[in-house]
Amino acid sequence: MRNLIVSEVVETKFDNNDLPLTATAFDTSTGEVICAFGPAPEKQVIELRRCKSWLEAREAETTLITSWDAPSPLFELDCDRILSLRYLHDTGSICIVLAGGDLIVVREKPLPDQERIEIVGSIDVGVSAAQWSSTTATLAIITRAGSFVLMSQQLEPVSEVALQRDDLRLSKHVSVGWGKKETQFQGKRAKAMKDPTMPEHIEEGKPTPNDNGETVVSWRGDGAFVAVNSTIASDRRVIRVYSADGVLDSVSEPVDGLESALSWRPYGNLLAGIKRTIEGKPKLEVVFFERNGLRHGDFDLRLSEQEMASFGANISLLWNCDSSILAVVMLDRVQLWTMGNYHYYLKQEFRLKSLSLEWHKHDPLKFCISNGRLNQSISLSSKTDGGSICPPFDYGLVSVIDGKSLKLTPLKHANVPPPMAYAEVQATENIISCTFSRTCQRLAFLTHSHLYLCKWEMRPASPGSTTSIRHTTNISMQKKNLDMFPRPTQIVIHNDDAVYLLAPSTSISDPRALCYKYTWVNTNAENPEIKTQDIQIPLDTKQILLSTNQESVWFRTATGLWDISLSSQLPPAAGPATDVIDLPSGPLEPHCQVSLSKAQQLIINNVVKATQVTSYAVTNRYIIYTTATHLLKFVHLTNDTELVFPNDTPEVDERCRAIERGAQIVTIIPSSYAVILQMPRGNLETIYPRIMVLSGIREHIDSLEYRKAFLACRNHQVDLNILYDYNPELWSCNLKKFVEQLKKPSRIDEFIQKLKDEDVTKTLYRDTSKHGLENEDAGMSAKAVSASSKVNRICDALITILGTKSAEYQQNIITAHICKKPPDTVAALRLVSSLRQVSEEEVDLTIAHLCFLSDTNRLYDTALGLYDLELTLLVAQNAQRDPKEYMPFLQSLQALPRLRREYTIDNHLKRYAKATNSLHAMDEHDELEAYTVKHNLYAHVEDLYKHDAPHLHRIVRLHADFLTSQSYHAAAATLYESLLDYTEAYPLYALAHMWRESLSCAALIQPPLLPDRIRSLAHSLATTCTEESRDYRSAATIHLDYLDDPVAAAELLCKASYFAEATRVLSHPARNLASQVSNIVDPMLTRKFGEIIELIADCQTQLASQVPRIEELRIKKAEDPLAFYGGDAAPGEGADIPDNISLAPTDASTQGGQSMFTRYGGGAGGSQASTKFAGTVASNMSRRTSKTKRREERKRARGKKGSVYEEEYLVASIARLIDRVNGTHDEVRRLVSGLRRRGLREQAAKVDEIMLKIHGACEDARLRVWPETARVEENSIYHINGDGRPNGTDGALYDGQIDVQERAKPPTEVKLWKVDM
Repeated sequence: MRNLIVSEVVETKFDNNDLPLTATAFDTSTGEVICAFGPAPEKQVIELRRCKSWLEAREAETTLITSWDAPSPLFELDCDRILSLRYLHDTGSICIVLAGGDLIVVREKPLPDQERIEIVGSIDVGVSAAQWSSTTATLAIITRAGSFVLMSQQLEPVSEVALQRDDLRLSKHVSVGWGKKETQFQGKRAKAMKDPTMPEHIEEGKPTPNDNGETVVSWRGDGAFVAVNSTIASDRRVIRVYSADGVLDSVSEPVDGLESALSWRPYGNLLAGIKRTIEGKPKLEVVFFERNGLRHGDFDLRLSEQEMASFGANISLLWNCDSSILAVVMLDRVQLWTMGNYHYYLKQEFRLKSLSLEWHKHDPLKFCISNGRLNQSISLSSKTDGGSICPPFDYGLVSVIDGKSLKLTPLKHANVPPPMAYAEVQATENIISCTFSRTCQRLAFLTHSHLYLCKWEMRPASPGSTTSIRHTTNISMQKKNLDMFPRPTQIVIHNDDAVYLLAPSTSISDPRALCYKYTWVNTNAENPEIKTQDIQIPLDTKQILLSTNQESVWFRTATGLWDISLSSQLPPAAGPATDVIDLPSGPLEPHCQVSLSKAQQLIINNVVKATQVTSYAVTNRYIIYTTATHLLKFVHLTNDTELVFPNDTPEVDERCRAIERGAQIVTIIPSSYAVILQMPRGNLETIYPRIMVLSGIREHIDSLEYRKAFLACRNHQVDLNILYDYNPELWSCNLKKFVEQLKKPSRIDEFIQKLKDEDVTKTLYRDTSKHGLENEDAGMSAKAVSASSKVNRICDALITILGTKSAEYQQNIITAHICKKPPDTVAALRLVSSLRQVSEEEVDLTIAHLCFLSDTNRLYDTALGLYDLELTLLVAQNAQRDPKEYMPFLQSLQALPRLRREYTIDNHLKRYAKATNSLHAMDEHDELEAYTVKHNLYAHVEDLYKHDAPHLHRIVRLHADFLTSQSYHAAAATLYESLLDYTEAYPLYALAHMWRESLSCAALIQPPLLPDRIRSLAHSLATTCTEESRDYRSAATIHLDYLDDPVAAAELLCKASYFAEATRVLSHPARNLASQVSNIVDPMLTRKFGEIIELIADCQTQLASQVPRIEELRIKKAEDPLAFYGGDAAPGEGADIPDNISLAPTDASTQGGQSMFTRYGGGAGGSQASTKFAGTVASNMSRRTSKTKRREERKRARGKKGSVYEEEYLVASIARLIDRVNGTHDEVRRLVSGLRRRGLREQAAKVDEIMLKIHGACEDARLRVWPETARVEENSIYHINGDGRPNGTDGALYDGQIDVQERAKPPTEVKLWKVDM
């Protein structure tokens, strides 16, 4: 659905040259045109000139290359004729083939041993046709004697074949009639069924009377085959296909009226020719052949009989380099045809008498046309002509030029596939350009000599509606003659009443561009008056265009883009595909320029932003473009200096989406969130990118259009939570409007049922606009509420607002109760119970809805738990339960007293604590006591009896007995002590190693215990503290206070390194043991000194061996990770095997679905990239058996040398060592103090010295084992949607990553050793 627009015309006139222009060729390296003049009968000379490009040709339009005399060597020729002119880029020379037979090479910059003009060969009989292959590797020549000659690039003969009539016997074609009328089903009453392979008329290949008898040669694009179109004895025209070696491959089937025109499509699938039909209804067709010579379709050139006889008398064909455009060259005009969806469109027409055409060999949209006195170099651009794509006028209106017909389709309202159209406008001449107004109600189009101004009538979408309009098929039209030169080629409509026509500058000698403005004076009249005005524009204007919102007119020149007032300028455009963007209001420039270069670069203000871009479109919010990698990308338009372009990550970025191969943008419909794409074949596809849908939903929410937002979510499968999460405060303030707009209970029900605690604006639908990212933190304040309460808060708000509405919303209230977390089934059932007094029918509908939403078994139990037997019966009936199951039970309950019924129900529902309430209310104390013991309800029953001391003491004692039987000694002892039963309490305290409580209870027993029992208890507790708890200080207190043994107490204090306290105990005046200080404290100081020395030595040895080993392992892992992780590839083998491939899962291996790296790394390494492959673990982690897991943990714990777990084991060992050294500081300080007090200063200094050394060694090890670059960061953990621990197998992966992170986490800082000496 793209049209061909003339973007630049460079016209060079040769009025001062005596010789006519006879041939042209492109210099592909510079883009210049090489022109050949002559020979002529009156002057048999050949001149070669080079037409310079636009910017260079200021002083002279052409530069003479060389000239020479060229008399005709054949007497039958009045003068020689150039048959082929080709610039050979490889050698920098020009090759000319003359009809007289000469093969001439012209060198612009010859070497000293080369001639400038050299006749490298000659064919005596003359040449009738010649053509170089597209690769310039081979030259094909047809001699006047009927020989086919192939020559190399050095013009040396490769092969020579004679064109004979016997060539027709090569192929016997059989047509099966594909697409023909005789092959179609004609009904069961058809009189005769003819053989579809035998057509009614057998063609013989007879030429038409006006056949010029010429021979034409055409190469396939790859140079592997060449076709020759020639006549045989003037009674048959045939197309022969030869290989590059000169071997005849096939001949064409007979086609009557086939003419000399021939062009092989560069893609190689079709050969195009011309068929002229004179008998019957005259018509002129382009027919296609396959390489095997069979016909393969055709299309009509749509010429009348008079046109066929005039400018259609002689026609030639020529494909462009990428096979997208077929040029049909007639006597005074050239037509450009394109194909889409198997239909051929006439896109452009250029008029020039006695013309010839030459396509650029590399640029598919550039060609030159020429006659004897001028040459026009024309550049085209492929563009979709459509209406506005900015709301509210984004109707998706697209126009397709097809000759005299303009096909119009508003894709938003009528998605009519091409080549059909919603409406058509007919002109008297072929259309060359068209445009639409901003409102899409006016359009204008150009022909060669007329301007058509049209008004497209609109109608409301529905009776009485004026907000949504539709296009009709009624189009009123006015025609205005254009008697001006140069002819305008471009047109735009501004403000619905002004039409601008641009006649761009074409002549180098007179570079003036003209612009005309046509204005509707009275737009409401049926035939409004049109006013004409000349507009002053830059002289070298090449293109006229509108800004994206069509509010301003701009002109493209070589120096930049200028607005219509010539007051604003933008940087030069990189190509004809250019747009001026109206940026959002801000402090910077209001406009910027975006263009698509021929190198597929998207350039904004002269800065390349993206490459491999195939098409683009600009809306009021985005720059949207497609790439050669089959992606559709979005760029947010902001007024910032830098636009953010997305990466090729359609899996995680809403700004990037995968599309079908080769798709290009046709138009954008933002109000429908639609992007219309056209596939290479021509068919259309409408997609709804998620970013556009979400943008529209956000706009609807901001405008409080909740109904539109809801429908958009439902139609495009967007999570309905966005209606609340996008702006919770706004939703809460407009809850009433939300309910009124949704209106239907079914919509409200759908919204409630899909609520979840997740904030989808942070996980699924993050706003990728720069504005949204900047304000994400600011919006947190509005959402700073516990996520777990979100669903409940929404449900409570809806219950409140719906409670004031009519009864039709009762089901919504039920849904809100059930969708709470946890479901409030009790409130829902109470609501149903209250409705029984209003309407039985409403109760039936509500209870059915409740049963649909809930588990009926759980609902039945909840209803029973309300003690409402009628409601329970109603639930059971709607749950379709068997009456035999519930009726006897409900009947037995009905016969019981109220309290006994409640007790029975609670006991049935296993609500044992609640059942005790009923027993307590019935004063069934014995039954309650037995029930408490049976169901372990001591704490609850104790609360029931808190004001009944006798029964409370009984329950507490039962509770204590139960705890004793379960070996909860401390809790049982506490209960016994609360009952003042010290006899039972103190042994239990002793068993719980609570020596203070045990001794105090033993002392409170009445009558008191014997002193020997007290001493025995104290001795037992002291032994327990010493041998089991290693609590030497507590044991020392017992010996000192209860056993009266200060010597033993001092020894225990010395074991705990409390030397000062031991000294105090021994030197107490009342004990008279001061002489024992040297006997007890000094030996213990020496012993402890030895222990510390030995400990520090062990730590230093461990550090010296393990730290270098860790560094060695890390070097090995970096150098050869495959071998480090257990790979079995031999040295030198498998060097090119990728190291990021997960092995295929099997049942015979515990490593299924994992590579070596994901198995041992767990995806929790130091880089974010490694987490992307961690998913291979998650899918199989749940399938591991517990036995396999335990085996892996044992391997990890052992850290066997040479295993993959060794490094992890050693790192953990170093961490434990540092923590152990940090933990000895207090003890060592007490030791140093004791040594100094006892005069052992050398030992104290030694301890201080080794502590300083071990501190330095630990600090060095910490820096070497945990360098800054290797520390595990929080963001390296794989999170699902950015949240915490996920569920399922992803949760297992998450746990594994957390475990690895904890193991790799560095220890706390090494404590600084410092002691005041």
